[in-house]
Amino acid sequence: MSDVLYFSASKYCYMKSKIILLVLFFAVTFGFAQNVTVTGAVYEGADSPLPGVSILVKGTTMGTATDFDGNFSLADVPVSSVLVFSYVGFQDYEVLIENDTPLIITLLEDAEALDEVILIGYGTQSKKEITGAVSVVGSETIEKLNPVRVEQALQGQVSGVSITAQSGSPGSASNIRIRGVTTNGNNNPLILVDGNVIEDLSVINPNDIESMNVLKDATAGIYGVRAANGVILITTKSGSKSSDLKFELDTYAGVQQTTRQLPVLDATEYGVLVNEAFVAGGDSPPFLDFTQLGSGTDWQKEIFQTAPIANVNFAVNKGWENSKLSAGTSYLTQDGIIGGSDANFNRFTGRVNYNLDFLENFKLNTSW
Repeated sequence: MSDVLYFSASKYCYMKSKIILLVLFFAVTFGFAQNVTVTGAVYEGADSPLPGVSILVKGTTMGTATDFDGNFSLADVPVSSVLVFSYVGFQDYEVLIENDTPLIITLLEDAEALDEVILIGYGTQSKKEITGAVSVVGSETIEKLNPVRVEQALQGQVSGVSITAQSGSPGSASNIRIRGVTTNGNNNPLILVDGNVIEDLSVINPNDIESMNVLKDATAGIYGVRAANGVILITTKSGSKSSDLKFELDTYAGVQQTTRQLPVLDATEYGVLVNEAFVAGGDSPPFLDFTQLGSGTDWQKEIFQTAPIANVNFAVNKGWENSKLSAGTSYLTQDGIIGGSDANFNRFTGRVNYNLDFLENFKLNTSW
């Protein structure tokens, strides 16, 4: 009887092992079936291939680019993932991958991006015709950042431009370096607001800016030797023609705190540490009763404060057939997280822009 049971148990184990192997085999096969190789071609219009089109699996760093004939191949693409096709001057295109069927993609021109007018040293050019090193920061980007000073709107937004704060006090200026240090003297770029040279950016309200154009190459040469460190061209908002009277009110208020305080010992913990050091050196501990030490004073809590900040912007715009008017005023108050109201920064600004077209080639642009 024991022999029969032994044989039955062995047969059961053998069958169980085969079932497990089959399950693992199908699981591995199913897993590999989820990845496919995607091939295809990208065109502009009917039959013009687009070389250098960027192709990325959405949400990952996996990708490739089209060759000279517009063809591409991307291996190990998960099924149900999304491929994103992008190319300068064209609208992004997304496609859901369901199998390995070759793709034929046609990209459409982004006419709005290509026709965007960019201010340069000797006039204006459309974005598609720009060949120099010019970077643009628009009003939408500035509104999202909501900076206190204009320099903060450039920080991390423009390649080749370094912004470093001179201090941590409210409203403190920043050092602007375009493509590094160029001389042993003044390395500040030339800054023009609506064509007027300014030295202190604290007098500009970031909400009044329509665009900032940073000239980083020879296009800045039109301004002479002062442009050796680059040029920042700031254009303020001027409204639009044939538009109704519009009032805008934008305000916010909040509080500021230090992001992090250094972890420190209180008086009792410090006393314990000092005693251990003395004992380790063969000396008598200086503190015999820790209860007298208490917690001590945390000078970080004494110095750092909760500082309020508030800003109010008011603007009015009106457009006629041949002219347009834009005016605005703002008030900003910001206390310091160190010093509180004693380190307060106040800024009150106002502006008026008026443009009038007398004739096709005779235009008046004024700003105050």
